Formats: sequence, structure tokens, C-alpha cells
Amino acid sequence: MKTLNAKILTSPDIDWSSLDTAAIDTYLWSDNYKPEAGAQVALVLSGDEHEGMYAHLWCVESNPRALYTKHNESVYLDSCLEIFFTFNDPGKPRGGYVNIESNSNPTTLIAYGHDRYDRTSIVDMGIEPFDVRCVKTPTRWDLYEFVPMADLKRIFKLDKIDENTEMWANFYKCGGDHEIQPYGSWAPIDSPTPDFHRPEAFGRIILSR
Repeated sequence: MKTLNAKILTSPDIDWSSLDTAAIDTYLWSDNYKPEAGAQVALVLSGDEHEGMYAHLWCVESNPRALYTKHNESVYLDSCLEIFFTFNDPGKPRGGYVNIESNSNPTTLIAYGHDRYDRTSIVDMGIEPFDVRCVKTPTRWDLYEFVPMADLKRIFKLDKIDENTEMWANFYKCGGDHEIQPYGSWAPIDSPTPDFHRPEAFGRIILSR
């Protein structure tokens, strides 16, 4: 099982260069295009509106395809970076998971559910789309994502999220204008066909101060 260390911080001013990186380097269903990509996670416990989960995803890629511009459109057909994650109390069964999928515009597709078919848009849950920013250079693009603590507690039905909470996730790179689409993941997925909606393959995110 893959594991990633994720820091618990007290400020949203995150030095991402000091945090561990999950390499998105397992390309199971395609081998003609394997862009370098990665992801990082931090949990900020600041006691104010900045409290929540922060994620940084990046890809070394020039001119990423970004045709979709409206929330919950099919951004996975563009060049797309994704985080799927869940939180649960220690020793308790895992529930559903959130998927945040984004192109470099950035346009997002965000939902919650237990599998590929059981998904509900967070907008339909009465939650605003999460804050996602993109920084592009001629050779790479970086996503910076923020999920407020209040939304995390509501979605996962938790009273508290800290170092005692279990977090599970996978990170993906897909899509783009290529003859064979890249399907990259951090934690390997046991499936004969492309399928990112496999929560049983999630790796463990170890939260620590």
C-alpha cells in the first residue's frame, strides 16, 4: 500500500518545497505519453476561515489542452489533474469519497459518492465549488486547491479532523490531445481497463504535526 506523509500546519502560507510529494508515475493503460506529475497534501488547523485541506498538483506539460470552461463539465477529456480522497474516524469503515478533477483554466468537476455510478455534485449538496487556482509556465502547470474544514466535516460526517483521523487518497493525470490518452496514478489500480473510481486502491495519507 502506498503512503504519503502530509503535514498538519497552523497557517495557509505553505512552503510546498518542504513537503513530501506523491509521484504520479504509474501508467497502467498507456505508455506512449507519460508526463512527469505529482501531488502534495497539507491540513491547516488555524482556527479560522483558512482551516481545511490544501492540495498541490502539478504536471510538466506545455500547452495543456483546456477546452472546458463551466463547472462540472467533462474536464477529464482535457489535460486533467485529479485528487480522489476520503476521511474517516480511526477504526471506522470508510464511507464515500470526493473527486476533484481540474483542467488548467481551471475548470473543476467535483462530486461525492461511493463509486463511479453513485455520485452527487457538491453543488447539489448545497456546497460551493472548492477554490482551485492554476499557475502556468511555458513548461508546466500547477494547481492549488483548498477545501474548507466545514465542508470536509459536513461531507464526511465528522466532528473533528486532525492527526487521529484516517485519510485515504489517490492522485491522477489523464486526458489531453494525444492519440492514446495517458492514465497516470500514484497508487496502482488493479483493473484491466481505465478506471480511477477504485477507492479500494487508495493509498494512506499520514497526517502528522
